[in-house]
Amino acid sequence: MISSRQLEYFQAVARELHFTRAAEALRIAQPALSQQIRKLERQLGLTLFERNRHRVELTPAGRALLEHADRVLSDLAAVEEEMLGWAEGTRGRIRLGTARGLATQVARVLAAFSAAYPAVTVELKEQTTQDMLDDLDAGRLDAATLATRPGSGDTRLAWHPLGAEPLVLITGPATPFAGRDRLPVAELDGADLVLYPPGSTVREIVLSALVAAGAKARVRFETRDYRTARALASVGLAAAVLPRSVAEEPGMPVAIVRLDPEPSWTPSLAWSAARGPAAALAAFIAFVAEHPELAALGGDISDV
Repeated sequence: MISSRQLEYFQAVARELHFTRAAEALRIAQPALSQQIRKLERQLGLTLFERNRHRVELTPAGRALLEHADRVLSDLAAVEEEMLGWAEGTRGRIRLGTARGLATQVARVLAAFSAAYPAVTVELKEQTTQDMLDDLDAGRLDAATLATRPGSGDTRLAWHPLGAEPLVLITGPATPFAGRDRLPVAELDGADLVLYPPGSTVREIVLSALVAAGAKARVRFETRDYRTARALASVGLAAAVLPRSVAEEPGMPVAIVRLDPEPSWTPSLAWSAARGPAAALAAFIAFVAEHPELAALGGDISDV
């Protein structure tokens, strides 16, 4: 049977793709690490790494094992934290992913939660929706504030709604769209836009709205940062679509225009349905549910 120590050694080499660096990270001798990896390969009857003078690469079997190793080691860590939580009161660590555009709300929640649960450490990482879904599935995240609600057929996740908010167009104060109170999405046909990378839910919402309206915009710029989108829009290089609360934050001057029909985003707090939440995560989920005003968006915060 594979031991957790073997998985830790394998995971370190798989992450570094370098035996010496992996050994340093594990604080063991490099020959001992190489011996343990060879022993694991003999035990499985598989080659996990392709090795030559210049590089180390995972084999297909190695890539498959890495997915399991990430999940198993994450589960073991969660078990230990949960037991500590039960033994010593609510304590532990929460690895939280967050969608761009929720920084203000997440900061409010974390400040209040940290005051109520000082023994819980929250590690925050900003990612695209797809990256967060992948990391939740692999056990690299404990929870995530997604930019959308999981589909009804997705049984992998449990979730709590964080409200709904319209997406609006921002444009430079001197551009043709700037004087409009409301703009049909169809009029964005041929317009220059700032868009977000693949894996972004807001990107998919924008593209779907354009298709539904029979419009095709020119994507001149792509960015992960709403501040960059705002800067490009402010100087008239392109328009951008983003959550209304983000558009209304202080920053470079822009005109805010409502779209017709009005697209919206529906963020949610999600966690794995396959793994029961540890004491710290259970406390965080309950705290968010009991304090909806902290996660309130610029629009409707109902649970419907």
